[in-house]
Amino acid sequence: MRAYRVESDASASVAAPPPLPEKPSIAVLPFTNMSGDPDQEYFADGLVEDIITGLSRVNSFFVIARNSSFTYKGRAVDLRQVGRELGVRYVLEGSIRRAGSRVRISGQLVDAISGHHVWTNRFEGDVSDIFDLQDKVTESVVGAVEPSIRLQEIKQARMKPTEYISAYDLYLRALPRFYSMTREGFADVRRLTNEALSIDPGFILAKALGAYIRSLSVSQCWHEPDDTRVAARMAREVLAEARDDPTSLRFAAQVLAYSAKDYEVALGAIERSLMLNPNSAQGHTGSGWVNAHSSRPLVAIEHFHRAMRLSPVDPEKGIALSGIGMSYLMLERYEEALAWGERALHEMPNYGSSHRVVIMALIKLNRLDEAQAAARRLMKGFPTYTLTLQRQINPWLDEVFAERYVEALGISGVPE
Repeated sequence: MRAYRVESDASASVAAPPPLPEKPSIAVLPFTNMSGDPDQEYFADGLVEDIITGLSRVNSFFVIARNSSFTYKGRAVDLRQVGRELGVRYVLEGSIRRAGSRVRISGQLVDAISGHHVWTNRFEGDVSDIFDLQDKVTESVVGAVEPSIRLQEIKQARMKPTEYISAYDLYLRALPRFYSMTREGFADVRRLTNEALSIDPGFILAKALGAYIRSLSVSQCWHEPDDTRVAARMAREVLAEARDDPTSLRFAAQVLAYSAKDYEVALGAIERSLMLNPNSAQGHTGSGWVNAHSSRPLVAIEHFHRAMRLSPVDPEKGIALSGIGMSYLMLERYEEALAWGERALHEMPNYGSSHRVVIMALIKLNRLDEAQAAARRLMKGFPTYTLTLQRQINPWLDEVFAERYVEALGISGVPE
């Protein structure tokens, strides 16, 4: 496993633009929806997300994550400024038009240092050919930037995720609701993935997202009574089928660590996911949490930092920041845990884990009044959260840490 430098200062280099990687580096901006129908926005965004994933699987590239790229959605931007902010050499932008069963994808690749166009192209086909169109875009971009890469390296040896375009369409509709990080959005993801699976029970990516949304709902106290058991069952079914899909493997790994406490299998799954897609910021964030749950906090911190470099302006950065704070709690480095937890709360106030990092750090630093105030903020945002629920969840391999965690929350005033 590659080692990354572990940062301990939560405020270090927060505003500094990242340096250019040694590899060819690229960001894919959201493509413009030219369909004339705002309801087709999900389709354009979903296709771009798949193109990003395809590029990410080219090992010799450095690809900025979807969450950072999509912060530029709907904005008039200077591509050279985008390159500086994200720390990349190339930026891909374009448009997607869907009219009936026909799809047209137009793209242009720009050198963000000089501002010159490297490549422009257009791809057309039937919506049933959408996976081939995505691969053609990926192959053309890679060929323009790094002609020495063999075609076999670009193909990714991927299978179509489903033969049913209607099921794939439902999955694309679920993605923006997933990224909303709201209770209502999560309920929509549950419904849409269920519908997709009713059309194609073998649609593993939809099943993986369905498992993950149930597991994450438990973490956010938005769950239904049987979610932990169902999430674990679905994740095991995914793992039996998804040997070469990094996204499905990532979802399954996180569920198996958090909901099933099957740490060895989860570690194996997340390692394979990152082998298949080493540029996945979400994969590195997932690996951070799987390693944290598996009592490997130093490894976890490395992966969280790697995720933030791959997605430097990510609106969900709070998930990685919270993970760093949690890892420092496990290392009993409470001042650092508090700093990272507070930064996580600033980035994402609606992420429950960050509140709990701050509470435990304050308790361990003997700052009881502040811890009690932090507990009140937690309970205001998550009124159904209790110590009993936390004991039931208990995703930690280290049971001594789990006991200290619950004890600190109880001292702060979280109800039984």
